[in-house]
Amino acid sequence: MCYNERADFSARFLCFALQDRGTKELFVTTKTSLSVEKLLEKLITDETPPTLQDLSAFSDLSRSNWGRVREMWSAIPEPRRFESVRLLVEAAYEEIQLQLGRLLRVALEDESERVRAVAITGLWEDNNEDLIGPLIQTLHNDPSETLRGLAAGALGPFILGGELEEIDAAQAMRAEEALLAVLHAEEEPISIQCRALESLSFSSEAGVRQLIEDAYYSPYDEMQVSALVAMGRSADTRWRAAAQQELDNSSPEIRAAAARTCGELEARDALDEILVLLEDEDKPVRLAAIFALGHLGGDEATEALNAMLESTDPDEVTAAEDALEEIVFFGDPNAIPLFDESEDEWETDDDPDDW
Repeated sequence: MCYNERADFSARFLCFALQDRGTKELFVTTKTSLSVEKLLEKLITDETPPTLQDLSAFSDLSRSNWGRVREMWSAIPEPRRFESVRLLVEAAYEEIQLQLGRLLRVALEDESERVRAVAITGLWEDNNEDLIGPLIQTLHNDPSETLRGLAAGALGPFILGGELEEIDAAQAMRAEEALLAVLHAEEEPISIQCRALESLSFSSEAGVRQLIEDAYYSPYDEMQVSALVAMGRSADTRWRAAAQQELDNSSPEIRAAAARTCGELEARDALDEILVLLEDEDKPVRLAAIFALGHLGGDEATEALNAMLESTDPDEVTAAEDALEEIVFFGDPNAIPLFDESEDEWETDDDPDDW
């Protein structure tokens, strides 16, 4: 499974939106014969919980059905709205045929904070530019700090899309300017500024590197963690030394972020230290080390990951399986290298000792 930046966004956001979910639901395999009109009626009046198959009527809404959903949405009780969107968003991670874009645009305007939160998580792979405006609106005006942070994070893929020329450069700049405004506003909560920095790190603008460095020297651990996350996303190999020196930090959050960044930047000099982190007392650090080994590759990493397949922790086993698949991908001799190792890592005027 190749690492995907947008999938990384979704995983983090879903932790908030689905943190209270119960047992895992069965995913829908066939679309319901229930009409959108009948489903709306059922959600409004029937106390029986809808099935995922019923809810699949909300997939790929026509314009007329979209209008009907918008008209009737608020009549559905809030717990039912939340549960319906939650189930569909979770199912969409496995069922690619579920097309929820129009439904989630309705949910994004819901009066309920938790419904809006799940809507943002579900839109992680939707790169349509019409979302930039609503996300910026949420970033600046939503009363919930959590939602504003989610919106800041959700703008990251649009910055990346602008860099990859997948979306209009002017639209990507709108997102970038909104994030910069938040990052430079002293009154903004640090949690929102952290998400803004992480999203801005996809930008190739020259000033972004200074923003990351400033955050790295912040007195706040949370901002230092975000700086490390930003280093990994920047694809700037000059950050390798900074990430490697944090692998033995006393903070488990910083160790985990540093390990992941070393993997993303393919800092192979850090291999021995990453291997040590497989025995770390904190599980998130161990999982980050497993992720990093998948990107670093080589015989030692492969051997260590195969050993992790014997772990009694199912999360570690799953992470090791994914990492081994990453090694196969990154080890493909025909694959395009992510970094040009022939260039001097410190070819600019920056002095690595200043870090």
